[in-house]
Amino acid sequence: MKKNHFLHTLLLLLAISLTGVFSVTAMAATERWEATTSRDDDNNICIDFEEIQVVLPSDWGGKVQMNISTDSVSFYHISSREKWTEELGYDNGGHLFTICFTEEDDYTDLPDYMVIGTVDDGTYYAWFPTDVQAYTDDAEINAEYASLYDSIEWVKANMTLTTDTIVIIDSGYIFPESSYAYLTTSDLTGMTYDEVQMAINEIYARHHRLFDKDSVQEYFDSKSWYSGWIEPEDFDTSVMNVYESANLALLVDYRDTHDFDSDGTADSEYILPNSSSSYLSASDISGMTADELQLAINEIYARHGRKFNTASIQDYFNTKSWYYGTIEPEDFDSSVLNSYENANIALLLEAKEALS
Repeated sequence: MKKNHFLHTLLLLLAISLTGVFSVTAMAATERWEATTSRDDDNNICIDFEEIQVVLPSDWGGKVQMNISTDSVSFYHISSREKWTEELGYDNGGHLFTICFTEEDDYTDLPDYMVIGTVDDGTYYAWFPTDVQAYTDDAEINAEYASLYDSIEWVKANMTLTTDTIVIIDSGYIFPESSYAYLTTSDLTGMTYDEVQMAINEIYARHHRLFDKDSVQEYFDSKSWYSGWIEPEDFDTSVMNVYESANLALLVDYRDTHDFDSDGTADSEYILPNSSSSYLSASDISGMTADELQLAINEIYARHGRKFNTASIQDYFNTKSWYYGTIEPEDFDSSVLNSYENANIALLLEAKEALS
C-alpha cells in the first residue's frame, strides 16, 4: 500500500464494450491480482480477482484506470491523474480507492479503511484518500471526479470475497465481522444490555478510541487487537465505514428499544428506556417523584452527550455504561432531539410542575 514503485501499471479503459469476459492479467503482479472483467445485467462493471470481486457503476466506464502492484490494486480518475501528472511531472492525483492484501494488521492506523474480508493467509481491505485528489483547476474535471466519488459508498457495499476459504478471526471480538459485514437483529437476539453496549464500544475501539469508564477501558486493554490512543472528545466518527455506521445504528436502536428487564437479560440502566423511540403516556410516568421526573428529563439530554452542572446529576450519569458526556451545557443544541424526545420532555415537565 505504501509502495510507490508499481511493478506493472495496467490502464483499464472501462469504457470498452464488453460483450463477453475481458481477461486482464498483470504480468509482474502476484496471481491474486489476475482479473477478468465483465458487465452485469445493469451494465455495471464487474472485476473478478482471484478471491474478491469489485463492482463499479456503469457510468465509471472510460473515466477510471486501474493500477496493479505486488500487494495492491488502485483505481484512479483518468482526467485528474493526467492533469496532475502533467503539472507535477510524476504520477499523482485522481486516487479513488486502493484494495490491498496483507498478512498483518498494518492497515488499522489508516484514517479511512474498510476490511473486505479475511482468508486463510491474510486480509483484504480497501482504503480511501482523505486529501484532495481531483484536479480542481478545471471545473469540468473536478465535477467529473466528484460525481465518481459520490458513488464510493455504493462501491464499498459491492466489494466482496468470492473465495470459499473465508476465515473469521475471533481474537476476542464480540462481533468479528462488524467492520465488514452487516449485522441483523437476529444476531443480537439473546444478548444482555451490557453485551450490546460493549459491541457498540467495540466498533469505536477498532479505531483506537479510549473510554472514560474504567471497566470498559480495562476490558479493551485486555484484547490483543486493541491499541487505544484517541481521547473520547477527540474521536471523529467519520472514520467509520459503511458497515460500521449501519451496525452502530442497529446496535443503538436495539439497545434503546428493548426492555432488557422484562426478557430476563440485563437492567437497561435507563429510567425510561423508550423515551427516545416512542411517545410516553401518563400511565408510563404515574407514581414518579419530582426528582425522578427531572432525572428522566436529564436522561433524554444525556443520551445526546450533554454534560450537567450539578455534580450529583453528572455523577449519576457517569455510572451508566451508555453515557458519554462530551457537550458542555451551554453548547448543547436542542435541535438534536427527535419528535419523541421533545414530546416526552414536555410531558415530563408538565407532570413535574403538577407536583409542585
